[in-house]
Amino acid sequence: MNAQKNRIVEYAIAILIIAIVAIVSALPTINHFPAFTHAWAQTDWYSLSIGFQNNGFDFLHPETLIYNKQYPSYWQGDDGTTITSVDFPIHTYIVAIIMKLLGTQAPWVFRCWTFIVSFIGLWFLFLVCKRLTNNVLKSTLVVCLAITSPLYTYYFDGFLPSAPALAFVFIGLWAYVVYYQGNKLKYWHIAIAALTLATLIRTSQAVPLAAVCCFEIFQLIFNKDKKFNKIQVIPIILSAIAIGGYMWWNAQLRAENGSLFLNNLRPAENKEQIDSVFDIMNWNWKFRYFSKIQHWLVAASIIAAIAYSILKHKKIHSNSLVWLAIIYSFGTLLFFMAMFLQYHDHDYYFLDSFFAPILLIFILTLKQLPELKNYWKILPLVISILLLIIMFNAAKLDNRRRIDANDRALQCNINYEGSDKWLDSLNISRNAKILTLGAYPQNSPFIKMQRKGYAAMWTDKWLLDKVMQFDFDYVVIENSIIDSNNKDLNMAIEQLKCIDNNGKLKIYKRKTE
Repeated sequence: MNAQKNRIVEYAIAILIIAIVAIVSALPTINHFPAFTHAWAQTDWYSLSIGFQNNGFDFLHPETLIYNKQYPSYWQGDDGTTITSVDFPIHTYIVAIIMKLLGTQAPWVFRCWTFIVSFIGLWFLFLVCKRLTNNVLKSTLVVCLAITSPLYTYYFDGFLPSAPALAFVFIGLWAYVVYYQGNKLKYWHIAIAALTLATLIRTSQAVPLAAVCCFEIFQLIFNKDKKFNKIQVIPIILSAIAIGGYMWWNAQLRAENGSLFLNNLRPAENKEQIDSVFDIMNWNWKFRYFSKIQHWLVAASIIAAIAYSILKHKKIHSNSLVWLAIIYSFGTLLFFMAMFLQYHDHDYYFLDSFFAPILLIFILTLKQLPELKNYWKILPLVISILLLIIMFNAAKLDNRRRIDANDRALQCNINYEGSDKWLDSLNISRNAKILTLGAYPQNSPFIKMQRKGYAAMWTDKWLLDKVMQFDFDYVVIENSIIDSNNKDLNMAIEQLKCIDNNGKLKIYKRKTE
C-alpha cells in the first residue's frame, strides 16, 4: 500500500512539474494572433478552422479564405473556389467546432486546443520513458528536455499540425512499448491507430509508423522467440487503406481546386543548395532545435551509457528497442533527404522528423545508466532541477529572439485590426471579393476582414499584372506600403479609385466601376 501511495505521489509531482513548465511557457502568447516566425503557414492553418465554419462543417472540402492559390499557378490563377487540398484536417475541424460552440474565432481557442493535445502527448512521452526506465525522475527529465526545446516551446501551443501529430506519435510509441513488453495485442492495435492518425495529420509522421512495422518484421527474422500473428496484419491493412484513401481524395481536391499547401518532395538539386541548408541547420542546432545545455546533456548521457555498457559487457540483442531507434533514425534520414530544401526556411520540419527519434535515443540512453544509491540519490534530483531552470531560460531567450516590432506579419495584423467593422460600416457585403496588395501573410487580412478574396503578398509586376485581372469587388492596401518609388504598385493603383481611408487602410474600386 505504501509503495502504491509513493508511486501516486511521484506521478503527481511529475505531472505538476510538467504542467507548470508548459503553462508558464504558453501563457504569455495564449491569445496572440500568428506573427513572427512562419506566420504565413500558421495563418493558413488558422483560416482552415474559419473555413469549416463558413462551409457548414463540410470535412471533405476544407477551405481557407483565398481564391488564388500557391499551387499550381503560384498565385497567378483564379481557382474560383477557396477549397484546398491539405493533410487530414481533423485538428482544425475540432477547433472549428469549439469556436462555434464558444461563439468566438479568437486565437486563444486554437492555441488552447493545441496546448491540450500537446500536453497529453507529453504525458504519454513520460509514460514511454517510465515503462522503459522504471524511473520517475528520468522520465520527468526527458519530458522537460522536450518541452524546453526552444523549437517545441514555440510551436506546442501554436497553429501548425506538427505538435498535435507529434502527440499521437508519443501515444503510438507508448502503446507499442506496452505491447512490446507484454505482448498484449490490443496495444498493437492502439499503436497502429495512433501512428496512422499522426500520419494523416502530418504525412512526415509516416516514418514512425513504418519504423514500428519494420521492427516487427526485423524481430520475426532475427528473434527466434517472436511468433507471427495474422491478426497483427489487419490494423496495418486498415492503416494503409485509411492513408491511401485520404491521399487519393486529397489528390482529387488538389486537381480540381488547387492548393495552398506543399504536396511534393523537395530534394537538393545542387551543392550550393546543400551548403545553404546545412548553414541554416548548423545555426538552428546551436540555438533553436535544442539549446547548448541540451546538446551537452544528451551527448554526455550517450557517452556515459556507451562507457557503462562496455564496462558491463552488454550486447544489443535482436529484440532490443535500440533496433527500433536505429530503424526510426534511418527512416528519418531518408525523409530528410527527400524534403531537404524545406529545412532551409521551415524549422518546424525538425519537429516532423528528428525530434522524436532523438528523444527515443535519449530515453534508451537513460535506460542504460544505473541508478545511484543511498545518499547519492539526491544528486540526480539536484542536477535535474538545475538543468530544468537553465533549459527553460534558454528556450525563453530563443523565443524572445523571434519577436521583432517591425515584423511584417505583426504590422499587417495591427493595420487590419477592426477592418471587419470598418467594411461593415461601408455596407460592403461579407460575400464581397477583396483583393489585398502587399499584405503579408496571405490569409491574415481576410481573417481580420472576415471576408474572402485574392492575395498578392508581393507587389512585383509579374504578380500584379495577373491579380488586377481577377474578378474582385474591392482592393484593400495598407497605407504603410504605398510608396511613391514602387512603380509597379503605383501603376496598379492608377487603375483604381479610393473610396475610403481609415488611417491604416485604403479601400478602392476599379475606376471603370
